[in-house]
Amino acid sequence: MALGLGDFVARRQPDWDALTALLGKLGGGQLKLPEIDRLDRLYRQASADLAQAQSFYPGTDVHRFLNQLCARAYGEIYRSRADRPAAIRAFFAHQFPQAVREELRYVGAAAGLMALGLILGAMTVALAPEGVALLVPEQLQPVVSKGQLWTDQLDGSSSAISVAILTNNLRVTFLAFALGLSWGLGTIAILVLNGLQVGALVAFTFQHGVGWRLLEFISAHGPIELSVISITGGAGLMIGQALIDPGERTRGEAMRERAGKAVRIVLGCAPFLALIGVVEGFVSPGTFFPAAAKVVLGVGLGLGFWGYLLRAGRAR
Repeated sequence: MALGLGDFVARRQPDWDALTALLGKLGGGQLKLPEIDRLDRLYRQASADLAQAQSFYPGTDVHRFLNQLCARAYGEIYRSRADRPAAIRAFFAHQFPQAVREELRYVGAAAGLMALGLILGAMTVALAPEGVALLVPEQLQPVVSKGQLWTDQLDGSSSAISVAILTNNLRVTFLAFALGLSWGLGTIAILVLNGLQVGALVAFTFQHGVGWRLLEFISAHGPIELSVISITGGAGLMIGQALIDPGERTRGEAMRERAGKAVRIVLGCAPFLALIGVVEGFVSPGTFFPAAAKVVLGVGLGLGFWGYLLRAGRAR
């Protein structure tokens, strides 16, 4: 007869903590020979515990914890430490897209919060024009009021407007993730506020006859840019959820587990954010690329990005 879940955890928890500690030392190359032998023994015992959890406690936090502990131990013990390029390839080919797929509910929640803000921002400007003063950046208001776009100034100069626009996404991305430490409330606020500003700005430009030009500017880089913000915002919500509802673990344990995965997700987004920054700087502004080409590029990049996230690493 299987032990009760509480008795099972109480009996095996010391060995799991010891394995976790040894894995930390293994990552720093600090293990001595007796510790290596103990690491091997504890890993095999944890694998047996995982099999027991799969049989008698499926779907519990203990089952998920053991699954992640054994996966980490396997990766730490058997990986080739000299082959960094292979580790990077494995990360982007398998680990990053798989992590995003496993947490799609948080990504969807983040995207929904931004969409809510966008709708509210557009409705505010449409129904109460005085809302422009609150939601549209002050330096953009006189430009748009003249029937112009600030994007006309993105010609390689170092104007304050150009710098503000090009760095906004990095700021939003970082804050959406880091503010998860505020029990998720900061992440929710930054996602909704970003949506409010975008929605208000789109409505404001349409009121002055340049809305379609703004959508043309956004079309090339927008799909991936908004996707990355949603993914990093989802990572922030993961951390907030771990603090609010740690389940059967302590908040510290839940935080360590979820934060590690959230950080991997954010790091995986970094090169895509850099890539889309190049598109935003060199393709989106101006008239060198026709509007149709920008739309096709944006749709193609967006489909390719999500196709990669949803399919990469599934065979493994």
